[in-house]
Amino acid sequence: MNCKFSLLSMLLISTCVFASDDIVNTQTQNTISQNTMVNTTHIGIAKDWNLTDTEWRQYIMLMDGPSAHYYKNLSPPEVLGINASNAEELNHYAEVAATLEHDKLERELRFNAAFHEAATKLYSTEPIIKPFDYTPFTPIPKN
Repeated sequence: MNCKFSLLSMLLISTCVFASDDIVNTQTQNTISQNTMVNTTHIGIAKDWNLTDTEWRQYIMLMDGPSAHYYKNLSPPEVLGINASNAEELNHYAEVAATLEHDKLERELRFNAAFHEAATKLYSTEPIIKPFDYTPFTPIPKN
């Protein structure tokens, strides 16, 4: 079998003689391994978003369609809420998203307060904003 490899392939693989069965087996093993990883971790990811396993599967199904293009920057509860089929689902996902956002902001504000306290302690003798040196941006040197 005549093989053409890119430079990266040549660095990673020292030989280019494979039986066609070996290639298929390697690809099959990789697919099985990837599917196993997805199946064992998706429950943990669903819990991270305060979603049930069923809700997470619904989110994955939605993101396999047009929602992936429209809502790629939204959280899973937001995508599920936008695609809710009734008012009860809409309110449920709105509450999940609001709770998650509240908790995130609470952590960020707590860190911001700690950061401000640390900066004040470490740099109490320095002004918050130092005078800006325009010299590098001045086309005509001062004499």
